[in-house]
Amino acid sequence: MQEALPQILVVDDDVKVLSGFQTLLGKKYHIRTERTAAGALAWLKLNPMAAVVVSCFNIPDMPGGALLRAVQEAAPNAARILLSDAHSSDEIMKALSAANVYLHLRKPVAVEEAEMALRSAVAYHRRIVKERNLLEKTLAGSVKLMIEMLSLFHADAFRKTSVLRTQALKVARAMDMKKTWELEMAVMLSPLGEALLPREILARYRSAKTLTDPQRELLARAPEQSRDLLKNIPQLDKVADVLYYSGRGYDGSGFPADGPVGADIPLNSRILKILIDLWYASPDTGVDLAAFEALNINRRQYDPALLTLVRECLLEDAEARDRERIVACHIRALHSGDVLVDDILTEGSHELVLSRGHQLTLTTIKRLAQFDRISGLRQPIRVRRREEIPAERVTIPA
Repeated sequence: MQEALPQILVVDDDVKVLSGFQTLLGKKYHIRTERTAAGALAWLKLNPMAAVVVSCFNIPDMPGGALLRAVQEAAPNAARILLSDAHSSDEIMKALSAANVYLHLRKPVAVEEAEMALRSAVAYHRRIVKERNLLEKTLAGSVKLMIEMLSLFHADAFRKTSVLRTQALKVARAMDMKKTWELEMAVMLSPLGEALLPREILARYRSAKTLTDPQRELLARAPEQSRDLLKNIPQLDKVADVLYYSGRGYDGSGFPADGPVGADIPLNSRILKILIDLWYASPDTGVDLAAFEALNINRRQYDPALLTLVRECLLEDAEARDRERIVACHIRALHSGDVLVDDILTEGSHELVLSRGHQLTLTTIKRLAQFDRISGLRQPIRVRRREEIPAERVTIPA
């Protein structure tokens, strides 16, 4: 399969410059040309994985290097090249520094110089993407391990992460979201602030008992605790912001009181708020129509278009559950891919070990078997199972 040509965005109000790049380099690269900053940013919103952005210093609707600074936000992995002609060196140097520009070319640009610059910039982009992917995979693995460890000690707080992650990815696919890493990390880390709260407050909240004003304040500020723990960790600063605003209502209600409103709230925060509230409104069997009707009571707190999309996505899952059968079995008979219908509790003290909605893996089943030998688990365990999918089995030693 032939590799796709790297995407290059060239922004200049000079038609000759645009046609020159297109004519001379169009066979080696996928060249996109725009004459305005607004057009360039609109295209980048749909193509955030562009390899290189080449911009003239003097774009009429966005002066100086402001466009490349905006590009840094819209397409952070794109190598940025600045074109200039007779402007003062001081202005150029400020633009180069402010936008973290990779290369600076002066007009007129020779074909050989442009070709060499693009080749170097594409290589730089690929290196950045490779390093970022490696870092994200390493960080994701570390976060997953941390969550698994924390869930052993704070099972109640982390019981919803498996279900929410599956739901979040389904919603992201429906939205054609290009990058889901931040959303996944936010879902996995969402119970962090809750896990730090006194158990008494959590117990009263989950049993729908009345909370005092100080207790309600502590509960509302749980996202702030999550943010404070994560904001200084490289690559998790944006995830920290997602968590911080996950309690903020679309109508301006909720925490923080002085936070953004409506579409100004980060998209991932809006998704997370809906999914978390939906979790608490749903029965043990999973999301159903009644859960969405419960959210509809406070519908102003949710992005209306997003709530409709989530409803369409997750009610499909409810229909799919109707085609599955419920199986009650002991740990030795569990399959990878089974989904827990009930919480798994210890035999004696009835402490939560693994929550309903969790999709089992081979590793999880082995861990449950070890836990059963040490502490004893309540069995049989009810799971949802699709018979048409060949089940991966795990052998548990006697």
